[in-house]
Amino acid sequence: MSASLVRAILDAAFLIAVAVWAGSSLGVLAGLLPLAGRVLDPPAAVRLLRAVLARYYLWGATCGALALPAALGAPLSFPEYRGAWVGVQALLIVAGTLAMLAGANSPPPAPDDPAPSQLERLRRRAGRLAAVVLAINLTLLAAFAFRPPPQTAGIREPTPQERARRAAAAAVPPAPPRLD
Repeated sequence: MSASLVRAILDAAFLIAVAVWAGSSLGVLAGLLPLAGRVLDPPAAVRLLRAVLARYYLWGATCGALALPAALGAPLSFPEYRGAWVGVQALLIVAGTLAMLAGANSPPPAPDDPAPSQLERLRRRAGRLAAVVLAINLTLLAAFAFRPPPQTAGIREPTPQERARRAAAAAVPPAPPRLD
């Protein structure tokens, strides 16, 4: 498998994971949160938000877990992609994933008798997390869009036959010195 094919597969996986993650964040931020407070009464809104946000946070953490190795694949195969920006991208993906896990592990208000202030607190917290994750994802997508094309063919792995020849050549002991 060539380095270019590996890069294409990992780039596709990265783009899908980050785009789906950004889309879900945008859906929560622009669709779910504004409508939950306006359309439903507080107990129904809290029940809806508890159900949807739990799945959203799990989905976001899964997308982050898929995006991280895919983002690191191209720099491993192409030396010109290595640098400080790879570390920044990895930190952004980890930060977004940790934000999703933090949102999933923060206790939402009880659904039995939530006060309107509890509903607003839940909406504000979910909105802030979704906005942070959306900003991270848009940054990652923009960085990917402006990434230059590779300048080399990437790292070339030897075939099994070439490895066997090298191993056999390395295993041959040198001839002993002649005692004439």
